[in-house]
This record gives sequence, C-alpha cells and structure tokens, in this order.
Amino acid sequence: MIKTDQICVINALKIGDGVEEILEKSDSRLKVHSIFEHAVNLINDNDWIITLLPEDYSAGPQAVILAQEDFAKFKSLGLGAADTLDFNELISIKNSQTIYRRSGYKPVPEDIIKAEGNNIYFESLLSQKGNKNGLLGKENIYSRYAAPILSEFATLFLQKRFDEAGEKLLGLIGLGPGLTPSGDDFVLGVFAAIYSFRMSEDIISGLKDIMVRKAKNKTNIISYNMLRQGAMGGFIEWVEDMADAVIYGDPQQIEAAFSEMLKIGSSSGSDISAGILFGMTNILALINNKEVK
Repeated sequence: MIKTDQICVINALKIGDGVEEILEKSDSRLKVHSIFEHAVNLINDNDWIITLLPEDYSAGPQAVILAQEDFAKFKSLGLGAADTLDFNELISIKNSQTIYRRSGYKPVPEDIIKAEGNNIYFESLLSQKGNKNGLLGKENIYSRYAAPILSEFATLFLQKRFDEAGEKLLGLIGLGPGLTPSGDDFVLGVFAAIYSFRMSEDIISGLKDIMVRKAKNKTNIISYNMLRQGAMGGFIEWVEDMADAVIYGDPQQIEAAFSEMLKIGSSSGSDISAGILFGMTNILALINNKEVK
C-alpha cells in the first residue's frame, strides 16, 4: 500500500456512473494495472477497472476525469504496476460531476428515412477519412477474417435469431492488434448503434448476455471492461455522440462527431465507427425487412 500521509487529496472533475459501484465493491482498495501517457488503469479483485484520464478526454462509465495538473500530480507519485492504493485517500469524487449513460433516455427515432440518409453519408465519410489498418480496411488480414462472420451475423440478425447472432460476434473478440483489438472496438460500435436506436429488450438481452459471459477469456482485461460496459449500454461520450449523430443529426454533426472519434487510439476510433455503421445498417435492414448486401 502506498503511503499517502504526505499527499493532498485530488478532486475529480467528472466520474462515470459506474465508478461508485466499483469503489463500494472494492472498499476503495485498488491495484495499479497499467500506466500510459494519458491514462492510468486501476483494478479491483473482481477485475473491474477504473481509468483515470486528463480533462481533455471523453468520460466513460468507469472513468475518473482529473484536471491536467492533477493528472500529472497523480502520475508523479511514482506508482508502478501491482502497487496497491486506497482510492479515497488520493482522490475525492464527492463534488465531481457524474456522467450518466444515455441509453435509457433517448427517444425512439421517428424519421427512419433521415437515419438511412445519414448512414449513407457516414459510410462515405468513413471510406474517405477512416483509418483502414483495422476492420475498416477491405484488404487486410483482419477484415478478410471478419467478412464471413459479419455476413453470418447479418443473416441471423435479420431472421431475429439474436442469441445466435451474438455468438457470431464473439468470433471478432480479440481480433487484431492494440490494447483494445480492432474486433473488440468494432463490437463496441455495434452495441452503440443498438442502444442509440433504442432496440427492444429481446434484441439487446441475447447479445448482451453472451458478451458479458463469454468475452472475458477472448481478450485482455482492459478491453473486456470496455465490452462489458458497452453490452450494458455504457460508452464514452464520443461514441454516444457518434451514434446519436448518425440517427438524429445532420452531416455537419456527423463530421464533428467523427473528428472526435479519430482521437481514440491509432485505429480504435475508426474501428468503433465501422461497428456503428455496420450496426446501423443491420438495424435499418431489420426495420425495413431487407437483406443486407
């Protein structure tokens, strides 16, 4: 346990709506999992992660946002991987703003034609400006591996065999390079589309249960935390903004949201966006009862 008697408590600016639950289950005792330039991951004994981020980053359900100088101060403590700390002795969340997930508060979209037009525009934007090193690329090894999986998912989804469709998505978990592999990012985007479109519980539950139960052994623990939250409707703000812009926005809002998405990792923002596009395309096909080509 790090000695904290000489440390001033840091006041968090924002927290995700899943942070307090993790702290309660951990009795505020966490271990340092990993430290990066712009992120510090803390983990409890149940493999739930809290991520500390500086203030210019997007907040997710398990994120704690700190002022730039406070983030630097925390990193200057000299903590290393596996060091144990008492979160509440270092960071106060009492006066922080809680960022709530939006999945339960969105209106059911009324203008499907508008969403269809936006989706076509989004596809063109991705093709022009997206990073094609992951699943957005057409000719790399990852997209070739994923192609039959996505085709089978689309067929099962249109047939309303949602549990089987969820099993197909598992084939993407762990696929590709990166801390959050391309396949994981893509699946997160699919969930963002489903939740933003306010799909019915019978669609969500089958996909969600499979992902929560079975994805853990297919990827790393940081990426699994991202997927688990996404399966339950929790995303960073930039991802929700992107999905919402495609359904409810206009081309200008879509472009603005995508510019923020490109800030996520080297190819993660593009891979998540590709998943949103794929999810939207299949949802619209389900609504219109048309086969996805």
